[in-house]
Amino acid sequence: MAKLLLSIAKLGSLLALTLSLSACISTSSIDVPSQDPAEVEDRAVVNGQPLLLPEQNVFTAEPLSGDEPMSPVVNRLVAIAGDQRRVGNWESAASSLERALRIEPRNGRLWSRLAQVRYDQKAWQKAIQLAAKSNTLSGGNSNLLRQNWVLMANSHDALGDSVLAERYRVKLTEPYLN
Repeated sequence: MAKLLLSIAKLGSLLALTLSLSACISTSSIDVPSQDPAEVEDRAVVNGQPLLLPEQNVFTAEPLSGDEPMSPVVNRLVAIAGDQRRVGNWESAASSLERALRIEPRNGRLWSRLAQVRYDQKAWQKAIQLAAKSNTLSGGNSNLLRQNWVLMANSHDALGDSVLAERYRVKLTEPYLN
């Protein structure tokens, strides 16, 4: 019973403190001098150096034939990821691609590019999983399927599973891909 009374007393004190603090909060508006917003540049940084920005509306991401176009923001992220991958900054490349995937989660090409980055990182099992996810979203794009199967075969080879690697290589010769 004494513990209950002590708890009630503590709760009452906490309530009183909360009410007294809320009375200190002013609801009047604060005048802030108007300023133009600061210009912020969204650039990837590799080894402390910002990557060069691509020219206006020019992206280095190479689309696979027959694909739907990606949004300009996603195209930009893919280009940045490509630059980061070329200089060996795989974690930043993966981060850029994951950001693009938050915008276009059903884009099989993005999943495939992320699989390639994980392959570069020697994360073979993750590369296989991501390439398989890409295949489910490929929409039957034979170029994308081939690219993923090669990646999966190479990943299985790296894991020492030549039987599964060969199974994916056989898929490359299937007639519906030609």
